[in-house]
Amino acid sequence: MKVDPRFLKEEGTEVYTGNELLVKGCLETDGGTHLWTGYPGSPVAGFFDCIESIQEIPRKYGIAAMIANNEALSAAMLNGSQMLGLRGIIAMKSVGVHVASDALALGNLAGAHPEGGAVVICGEDPWSDSTQVPADSRYLAKHMHMPVLEPATTQELKDWIDLAFKLSRESELYIAYIVTTNQADGGGSVTVRRNHFPKVNTQNQVELDTAAIDLEKMVLLPPRTWRREQNFPDRYARLWESAARHRVNRTFLPPRAKESGKFPLGFVTSAMAANYLDHALRELGLTDAVPVLKLGVTYPLDPALITGFAEKVERLVVVEERRGFIEEQIALILSQASITKGVPALPLYGKKFPQGLPGFPEARGLNPSIVIETLAPLLLKIGGLPVDEERIAAEVALINLTASYQIDLVPRTPTFCAGCPHRDSATVLMEVKKDFRDPAYMQKQHRRESVDLLFHGDTGCYTMLMFEPTKDLMHNYSGMGLGGATGMGIDPFIKNKQVVFMGDSTFFHSGQLAISNSIKNNQDITYIILDNRTTAMTGHQPTPGMDNDIMGNETFTQNIDKIVNAITDSPKVDVLRVNPAYRNQYRALLEETILKDGVKVLIADKECGITFHRRKNREERAEAKKRGYVKEKTFINVSADVCESCLECTMATGCPGLGFTETDFGRKIQTDLSWCVGDMACTKIHACPSFEEITIYRSQKPPSRLPQIRDEDLPEPLVPAFDSQWHVYLAGVGGMGIASATATLVRAAHREGYQTLFCDKNGLAIRNGGVYSQVTFLRPGTNHTSSVIPYGKADLILGIDPLEAARSLDPKGNQRIGSVSHTAAVINTAKTPTITGLLGKDDYCVETLETSIRRHTRGDDYFSCDISDHSQRIFGTKIYANIMMLGVAFQRGLLPLSLASVEWGIRETVGSAAADNYLAFKVGRKLVLDAEKSGGATATAATLTPVQTVEAKAGIILRAEGKKQADAYRQLVRRGFDAIALDTPNQSRLATRLADLILFEDADFASDYLDRLLALHRKDKGGPGYGYAATHAALWNLHRAMVIKDEVFVAQLLSGEEKKQRDLERYNVHPELGDHVVYGHLNRPEFLVFGKKIRFHLKSRQWMLQLMRRGKFLRRLLPSWHSEEKAFRAWFLDLVTRFDASDEVSYRRWLAVLRLPEQATGYREVRYPKLRAARRRAEGILSGAEEIPARSAHAQSLSPKAATR
Repeated sequence: MKVDPRFLKEEGTEVYTGNELLVKGCLETDGGTHLWTGYPGSPVAGFFDCIESIQEIPRKYGIAAMIANNEALSAAMLNGSQMLGLRGIIAMKSVGVHVASDALALGNLAGAHPEGGAVVICGEDPWSDSTQVPADSRYLAKHMHMPVLEPATTQELKDWIDLAFKLSRESELYIAYIVTTNQADGGGSVTVRRNHFPKVNTQNQVELDTAAIDLEKMVLLPPRTWRREQNFPDRYARLWESAARHRVNRTFLPPRAKESGKFPLGFVTSAMAANYLDHALRELGLTDAVPVLKLGVTYPLDPALITGFAEKVERLVVVEERRGFIEEQIALILSQASITKGVPALPLYGKKFPQGLPGFPEARGLNPSIVIETLAPLLLKIGGLPVDEERIAAEVALINLTASYQIDLVPRTPTFCAGCPHRDSATVLMEVKKDFRDPAYMQKQHRRESVDLLFHGDTGCYTMLMFEPTKDLMHNYSGMGLGGATGMGIDPFIKNKQVVFMGDSTFFHSGQLAISNSIKNNQDITYIILDNRTTAMTGHQPTPGMDNDIMGNETFTQNIDKIVNAITDSPKVDVLRVNPAYRNQYRALLEETILKDGVKVLIADKECGITFHRRKNREERAEAKKRGYVKEKTFINVSADVCESCLECTMATGCPGLGFTETDFGRKIQTDLSWCVGDMACTKIHACPSFEEITIYRSQKPPSRLPQIRDEDLPEPLVPAFDSQWHVYLAGVGGMGIASATATLVRAAHREGYQTLFCDKNGLAIRNGGVYSQVTFLRPGTNHTSSVIPYGKADLILGIDPLEAARSLDPKGNQRIGSVSHTAAVINTAKTPTITGLLGKDDYCVETLETSIRRHTRGDDYFSCDISDHSQRIFGTKIYANIMMLGVAFQRGLLPLSLASVEWGIRETVGSAAADNYLAFKVGRKLVLDAEKSGGATATAATLTPVQTVEAKAGIILRAEGKKQADAYRQLVRRGFDAIALDTPNQSRLATRLADLILFEDADFASDYLDRLLALHRKDKGGPGYGYAATHAALWNLHRAMVIKDEVFVAQLLSGEEKKQRDLERYNVHPELGDHVVYGHLNRPEFLVFGKKIRFHLKSRQWMLQLMRRGKFLRRLLPSWHSEEKAFRAWFLDLVTRFDASDEVSYRRWLAVLRLPEQATGYREVRYPKLRAARRRAEGILSGAEEIPARSAHAQSLSPKAATR
């Protein structure tokens, strides 16, 4: 394995992420470190990923690096390391510190070894973006008498690991090392030092002399406990002396105080808050103008340090994130000093300010703008400060401006990844829960009363059950491994059957104890252990159930089944393992298992979709590299012609691999080729016949879709200049490559000679959540800044997703980074649906978002186009949109980087994929040049004119139905165009529908449609603000009612030449080169023969469809076939005939009724209730008993000039 050379670098400047800085800090610690362990959790999960990526270094030098089963075990391991002079470090997220607190309290009481050291990295989430409780580990550390060290800058984040060990061994105390999300998920440029490695290591072991162990310290039980506790004051004194010697706490004083010798005001701060304060003072023009005490050790505070600083100022202001941890200690110190010295206590501000001014918030975090907004009124009221009132007013005005933006946004909630095995379990259990509530179903299937299933929450990827569409599968949440025990608290009092999901990682963390507890107490519960063979939630770290660890060592594989069987030791407890991909068998087993009494354990055994498809993609890339192409590849496709847009597939799965496409018949579902992994979860809903497997077979490399640009020389733009700092904000959705684009920019800036700072939002991002990066370039020597962009001061927004780009401006959020005075924008207008959008709720309009973004950014530096569509058409995937956008920004002259630096950044970031990414960058540049040539427009896919549409459809009818029908079609189209003055889109829509009706039945059938449409149009007098909307509604919905998508017509649609041509283009298939396509249509045909319903699953082939499409005679042979649709058709035809709108109110009522068929989507059981509901609503609307509904998605009106000719 090749080791990243950055971790071997021992001088100069380099760029790292926050978690990488922690690891590099371990490597640079004097004397080396011995033990690296902990448990992965956001934001410090990357600490373990980094260790795994450089495993050759700890292996070579004998550093023990491992993931413990849980945080408490890692703390105990840390305790064990202090029996010898070893330096041990553990990492965990804030809530993990709760789990580890017992062992940590004992370890700290016993003390760190005077030649070793114990450091506990606590990953904090001040903004509560990815943590279930508003934890603050500083308070827990105080409870355990454990000192708190809080680094601020990226340089400190690395260097203070060594410092933490020095403080630990010199004070004989454990050190809580606080790291926040903006630090761990961020990073920047640092100066590196020489690596150190331990003499005692796994390859150079020593024998521990047990006789030399100080049992008074190491075995702490009363009365030793209180005797050891009395030693804390002495150890704290040593801590303060060590901190002073190492200059951990620093005082910054202006050159001169007032005549009284005191400054009007002094700040006390620490950690990221210190960066925000420094940044805020810089923006306000007060750098080095006010005293600042920047604390490194924030517990316990050194009283001499605090009182010494307090003596220099007239009042103190404490700036810290979350609660007043530092403020409380300072208040106590000042109060005690006041008592002992007999002087008044100094005014202390923090969470409360004087004169009714708001103080700093106690909930969530800070940023530079919050600090400015909070301090500005106070600074203006306090005399004696060198404030520039105009500058302060300008800063506050910009903040107020960003707070005034009116932007209406829909939420983007996370979900399971495409291909996630947990979706298999969730979709089945949603159905089971629904059916278990149905008395008829329960009586028929299980001969018992209905059951309301109660689901207890737990920690893992399955925590996303809390979001749509699965939110009814999580009714409570108590923490990791505690779902079953939560149920035990209510179990004695309820009759409900209970279910809890548990991941394999959670099982080894603490879940097996919950199972034991349930068995002991005879709980009625089903444990569904989701065994995906990885710790997926935090980045795919190995579990005890795998045969290797993060060092790549072979380890003993622990078997969940055998462990549970050993716990139960009773035939009364079922322990079953099943693959949830086999939906029908899985559902039957679930129903049977859940309804049994007592404890049941069902192990859903299916690999994580990410790890499975990463491996599959590697294999495909290897094949493509060897052959030049992939010989065979299967996709899941949704036929837009067959799809009814009923949303049953999206509502059942919430899969981000599904999306929307706009057609002549409205919005339809389509698989997203860049997200869909073909796991077939959507096909198992069996809601409709539109799903199909498409297998592409190739015998040679397909021709490139790229424009002739590979060797083209493009003119380079002028590189923009900036004074001291430049900010860019990247916004998108997890999986769009925000991290890659960020890494490219950061590396390019590093090569350019800039210092860099950045922070990302990760958390649940990869699972369809919103993601962003804030990147700052700094001229050498620029200080007094932070990694967070002040409100309104981004120089550039790169919006790979328009919704998330707009969210960066939303006053309800904590970014608000754009303004007309500062910000350019490059926006990808491709629409990525939200999960609620896929469910038919909370839709958004890209054009509206663009208007908002334009309004609040620099209009002359705004560029937008559907870059994802260009990427899809050129590269066959959307994944290059991120690098293409860098190309757009570069060519627009918006990146202060040279071409050479960007290309170097691409190479360093994507490695072996650099060639394609270079090309993507160049394509992005070419888009700008082409747009400039065409006056701002970018190339889009061609759309047929109405004349072209008619000729294309006539040709299809000619080949399918003969010349007579084709000629009749042209006559019908001409009659329709002559009778109604349609605009271009509606001419094409009419032509398409007439062709559809002929293919469904014949020209007479199509003529009946046109006659009814024209008859209605002659009566359509229009309505105020509606144009001839009734005619438009009839154009759409007469066709919807008349064309019944029975098995015959579905076969025709699935095997039609238009569909085949679209498929060839979509999948880049070239029959002339030997490519061919094999279809497997996933159908469930149904026939009614002699009153008996016959339905079966069938993967039909093309030849079967060719036979079935000739079966129009079946409609007459089987008169009861699709009888509900036929009855609805007859009813709607009669309704259209009765159209009579005499005034505005009646027009609105008729218009609403004519649109009702749009809601009757789906097939069979999905559609039938909607057909009945539409008829009932029509009666209610026409009678006035029901309100007129809002406009539908197809509420466009015809041209106002439309009239009967």
